[in-house]
Amino acid sequence: MEELSYQQKQDKITYRRIKIGVSIVVVLLLILLFNPTYFVGAEYKGLVFKWGALQETVLEPGFHWRYPIYENMKEITIQPIRLDYKAEVGEDGAISQDNQTIGADVTVFYKYKPYDLPIMYREYGETKIKSILMANIRESFKATIGNYKIFELPVSQDKIRAQVLEVLSNKLAVYPIELTEVKVVNYNWSEDFDKQIKETMNRAQQVKQKEQELLIAQNEQQKKVKEAEAEKQALITKAEGEKEAARLHAEAKVLEGEGIRKYNQSVALNWEIELKKMELEIEKIRVQQWNGQYVPNNVYSPIPLSQGGIQGK
Repeated sequence: MEELSYQQKQDKITYRRIKIGVSIVVVLLLILLFNPTYFVGAEYKGLVFKWGALQETVLEPGFHWRYPIYENMKEITIQPIRLDYKAEVGEDGAISQDNQTIGADVTVFYKYKPYDLPIMYREYGETKIKSILMANIRESFKATIGNYKIFELPVSQDKIRAQVLEVLSNKLAVYPIELTEVKVVNYNWSEDFDKQIKETMNRAQQVKQKEQELLIAQNEQQKKVKEAEAEKQALITKAEGEKEAARLHAEAKVLEGEGIRKYNQSVALNWEIELKKMELEIEKIRVQQWNGQYVPNNVYSPIPLSQGGIQGK
């Protein structure tokens, strides 16, 4: 057997390498062409198509086997989708209760109902769903704004947002979607109404200033009235005090006179008692000195009386 030359050996090795490389490429192409698996991302669900026909199967996130060539898969997000609607002031704007044209920016977040995805895709599709949403957002915003006057908007924004969400949710209840959030911001109105607002604010400021001036004048008047009442009350209090003092002084005088009267009565009584004691003492002495003879009481009588009292009695 003839031995191969070095060059022939190198050519043979190169040929084998090329053959292996081509085989690998062919295998990879076949794998790509006849991929037997699906991969569904974590934020998606998978819709299955066989020969282009949508199936009712909904694939969960992860790897899934498939039949190559005739079976395909489409990912549909199940995360909230943002949709912006701008209501311009004018014909497209909402009409308030007081006939003012109102504009605003409305942002809606919605998502597909996971197990209604086949119905959504078959009967509507993602583009048509957005179109339906836009039309209903406009109608819901206009219907809600019609319940408010323009001056109520600044203090009623939370109520308006909640009502737009409620009205829109009711309108979309028959569709395979659900709303997660609604925002209504950047309210706008006509330039004519801006002028009215400025004029109204100026007038309100003037009225407020007049009210402040009137309040200051009223406070000053009330202050003077309070001061006069306080002065009057002080005089009344002083007069009542003087009256009470006079009354107490008079009562003191009465009590003083009553004390003197009682003192004099006491002195007179004491004197009467002393005189009585003196009379009794004199009578005692006279009795002690009596000799038993009756002495006429009337010494001037011409004829002595046979009876009489004790001497001098």
